[in-house]
Amino acid sequence: MADLSNKTKPSVRGQAYLLDKLTNQRYILENSVSKIGRDESNAIYLMEDQYVSRHHARVILMQGKYYVEDLESTNGTLYNGEELIERKLLKNGDCITIGKTELVFMLE
Repeated sequence: MADLSNKTKPSVRGQAYLLDKLTNQRYILENSVSKIGRDESNAIYLMEDQYVSRHHARVILMQGKYYVEDLESTNGTLYNGEELIERKLLKNGDCITIGKTELVFMLE
């Protein structure tokens, strides 16, 4: 009988989420597009932060990689402390600042 124990298993993409540095709340990135803002329709709803626009930013999953982009918000978005001008590739541990809220991108 053949030994099947060494067969290669299909790869499984790890779970991606944004971690709120202040509250430790995890926002799991389940969809190909996860919008962030103060409007209840957003996947990541930041109602407590008055500096967040209704539709502030979004995280996009494209070809197995996550990107962040600002949605022309009033107060802008910071990516690792720098103003986010164009879509940026997210790496594990990157910090996204939206209003006064700091979110850390995590990929397990």
